[in-house]
Amino acid sequence: MATRSGFDDKAVSQRRGFSGGAFVRAPLWVLAAAILWGTTGTTLALAPPETDPLVLGALRLALSGPLLLATSRFSRAQLLSAWRSVAVASLAVAAYQPTFFLGVRANGVAIGTLIAIGSAPLLAAALEMLTERRPPSLRWLFATVLALLGLGLLLHPGGTLPPTPTGTLASLAAGASYAFFVFATRRAVRAGLAAQQVIACSFVAAAALLIPLLFWRPVGWLSAPGGLLAALYLGIVATALSYRLFARGVAGTSAATLATLSLAEPLTATLLAVFVIGEDLTSQQRIGVTSLVAGLSLVALGEQMHQRGASTTPFDPVREERA
Repeated sequence: MATRSGFDDKAVSQRRGFSGGAFVRAPLWVLAAAILWGTTGTTLALAPPETDPLVLGALRLALSGPLLLATSRFSRAQLLSAWRSVAVASLAVAAYQPTFFLGVRANGVAIGTLIAIGSAPLLAAALEMLTERRPPSLRWLFATVLALLGLGLLLHPGGTLPPTPTGTLASLAAGASYAFFVFATRRAVRAGLAAQQVIACSFVAAAALLIPLLFWRPVGWLSAPGGLLAALYLGIVATALSYRLFARGVAGTSAATLATLSLAEPLTATLLAVFVIGEDLTSQQRIGVTSLVAGLSLVALGEQMHQRGASTTPFDPVREERA
């Protein structure tokens, strides 16, 4: 039977070898990917001080895109069937890099990250509601608010200056870029492409758009001790491997839930800063960690329940209409 979006998601997933158990595990793959993304901040902290984040972002895509593409098989006909979604995903990936770093530079790492990553789940939910005309479930709303509250306590220290309008807009643009990326990826999957194929194509296209940065941004740090190693780690492990895990979870997880589970990234970054870099957590941040973990757990468990048929949430990506 067809889903409300007009695609038979169950049939699509079966053609790719997905089973019921694979769908139940889908949120766990996304969480694993977000944990690898969370190692980015620690890697940057251990990289040479002169490391240029914009160049590093372009190199991440230039390394990871071809790796993902080399392990993907698809025909030109498959790509043409979903070219609009792939194009949107490519532009979203390319836009995320400069807007995120602009927001961080204007408002600082904490506020820039809070606005960018915190806005993504809400914007992804809005996209699904507008295009599929299905409001989010109460469970998702409660769990996401709990996770965002934890994110705010974790990343927003007291006494900071109010965010600048320019930085805020840039961070919101970064959040919107990520929301469009996960939304477009799921649309392409519904059209017949595998998630890894969509991600590989969009990363290669985005890298082509960002490679010109290498000609006018500093690249000397790549020859410094740890510079090239940081670029290789971020490109191969924190991006190529992480998005391969992410791709395994896309087909069985809604765009809104994907964005919410991605909040595990700043949680991982904070814990690594404590245990690897040696930073201390305040009482406020400890409460934030607890709230964020609770929210993420509720989202993941809710998605798993609903893949087993025990939930009636409107955001079920493989839900069939009942006769």
